[in-house]
Amino acid sequence: MQIVTFDRESGVPVYRQLAEYLKTQIADGRYKPGDVLPSESELIRDFGISRTTVRLAFGLVSNAGLVRREQGRGTIVVSHVHTTLPILASFSEEVLRLGRQPGSKLLGLEEEYLPNDVANAFEMTINDKALKLTRLRLADDEPIGIAVSWLNSVKFPILKTLDYTQVSLYQIIEKKLGMKIRNAIENIRADIVTDYEARKLGIKNSSPVIRMIRTTYVQGEQDMGIPIEYVEVVFNGLTYSIDVELFRRS
Repeated sequence: MQIVTFDRESGVPVYRQLAEYLKTQIADGRYKPGDVLPSESELIRDFGISRTTVRLAFGLVSNAGLVRREQGRGTIVVSHVHTTLPILASFSEEVLRLGRQPGSKLLGLEEEYLPNDVANAFEMTINDKALKLTRLRLADDEPIGIAVSWLNSVKFPILKTLDYTQVSLYQIIEKKLGMKIRNAIENIRADIVTDYEARKLGIKNSSPVIRMIRTTYVQGEQDMGIPIEYVEVVFNGLTYSIDVELFRRS
């Protein structure tokens, strides 16, 4: 580790300086997802600081969602995924763009009656059934989110026959079915994780999450969009973020 000297006259507590140093090391790729940070004893020895200072710094880095503590291993750097709006991309495409390995674990696949919101999005009724697909989304084998997708198997019956153990649903739609994804309408909000979601994501109850609801449309005749997927995704709020480019109206 590069040895640095903290400015004890700056008015900034040393534990905050150490936390910023560790955050910078992670951001610059010195420590990658899955790497173990130096132990408390190593930091105490290298920087000549107290154990309390180290623990306070680790607490700040952990609260920022950059690391997790594992019994017997130490402080582990976690995967972090961020998406860029208004680019329409799948979770798998975003993970690959960041140089990570996307993954998916199938949690459920069945045909069910449509909830009201899905029925409205598909322009159907709650008496209609569609395919419900539930998946745990992974980045470098780290759970990042849970996606509950409703697929418009009424309009597109072929959706009932596909293999959803594959990673990218958008690739299935575009490459296997030969459809063109046209656009999507998305709502994003902050929320608190449910007990079920906390268990699947491996996070604490009452943790912050980002909840995203998206309706995706494929190209129809006369440039009309046909809804093919209604998905609600919950992301670990400490490991997933969104970048938005904004333009000022003239």
